[in-house]
Amino acid sequence: MLLAFLAGLMALAGSYEDGVSALKAKDAELARTHFQAAVQQSPRSTAAWWQLGWAHYLLQDWDGTLAAWAKVRELDADYPTLTYWTRVAQARKDLLDPLPPLPEVPMEAAGRRITITAGGDTLMGSDLKYGAGNLPPDDGVGLFEHTGEIFRRADVAFLNLEGPLADGLPDRKCGPKSTACYAFRTPTSFTRALTSIGLDAASIANNHAMDLGTPGMQSSMDALDAAGIAHTGPYGDVGYVEKDGLTIAFVGAHSGTCCLNVNDLDDVQRAIRKADQRADLVVLSFHGGAEGYGARHLPFKTEIAWGERRGNVKELAHAAIDAGADLVVGHGPHVLRAAEVYRGRMIIYSLGNFMGYHQFGTEGGYGGHSVILEAELAENGVLTKARFHPLALDRSGVPHLDPKGTGLEHIRELTAADFPGSGLVIADDGVVSWNVATKEESQTSAVPGAGTEDGGQQ
Repeated sequence: MLLAFLAGLMALAGSYEDGVSALKAKDAELARTHFQAAVQQSPRSTAAWWQLGWAHYLLQDWDGTLAAWAKVRELDADYPTLTYWTRVAQARKDLLDPLPPLPEVPMEAAGRRITITAGGDTLMGSDLKYGAGNLPPDDGVGLFEHTGEIFRRADVAFLNLEGPLADGLPDRKCGPKSTACYAFRTPTSFTRALTSIGLDAASIANNHAMDLGTPGMQSSMDALDAAGIAHTGPYGDVGYVEKDGLTIAFVGAHSGTCCLNVNDLDDVQRAIRKADQRADLVVLSFHGGAEGYGARHLPFKTEIAWGERRGNVKELAHAAIDAGADLVVGHGPHVLRAAEVYRGRMIIYSLGNFMGYHQFGTEGGYGGHSVILEAELAENGVLTKARFHPLALDRSGVPHLDPKGTGLEHIRELTAADFPGSGLVIADDGVVSWNVATKEESQTSAVPGAGTEDGGQQ
């Protein structure tokens, strides 16, 4: 009996280790075969069932994934990260549900108006590498001293949060001797700074979302929930904001594996269409495109950064609007990019750096100038007003309103080069006017203020 038992353990170990090796080699089919053998040899091995679920996951076999992880739950309901990843797998399965045809996109404004204000890449400080001494005082409230009022007066305020909100969790991304890897951690108490400006929604779907692994992502969601801030992050995590009887959905996407992927337009469209069934307005927040000064212009093809495919952002933005998105907000390149109005909806391809306390903020240069977008939408999603508020980041990466309007100059230059003849004009006060398209988009007419009664915005 003892010999048979030992033989069984050795067989399990062999199948299990072979499966792990296959997963590391990204051969999910072979890994599934090995883990299936492992669970047959030891039906009560939670590790084998867990890894079998991951083999199914990589093959996008969601029923297989959920069945394997249901067995893990049966054996150990407290298995680490089981609840989180089961929720993600279920969300990915749900994306395959039948959906009605693509919606008609209305071209004429109708119904109530709502103002959405959005800022770009936001890092309120990190204590991960240099400790609490690298953080601003008072939980970061003073970081918004010069810009907070713009967010507070909006109906709905939004930011992209770079770096997890967590307390004490270790870095899961960078090695101890790494010199070209960036990981962040902002204390959960810093949600006080976000509530001080009336923030309604935040994206945590970006390349720093998993700096602290799954626990960091979960900590971010828990901290935002506790603060009453809607969030969009992993698959299935859509942020819903209720305002004046309207429901606004925020759908986030980036280039990693945790969240909707900017390279998978079918999944992005499906997620938007599902959100649109519940919401009156849908905002797509995407973290995509290459990074740095050399990435200011759209290349109109799939972009690569740090060896990662980061989407063809024009195709992504247009596909999102075709699927029902009413506003598309881009970030990630850490510089400003062009703006466009497509089918009556605003697209800003990158809002640049909003804030990077002692991290990526730069004084002067392209990375040190950005904007806040203020967009007024009709109840049916049509853009009715828009304005960019120019910012300059100081040496600490703290944003200030920029009377020189450098960010406006950048967007003008980039839009003229990347979308010549678009008709989009940015005035010295940041007010935007654009061509209003007909339903068939076969005729356009330049309208100052794009439908505003006074041709501008106060």
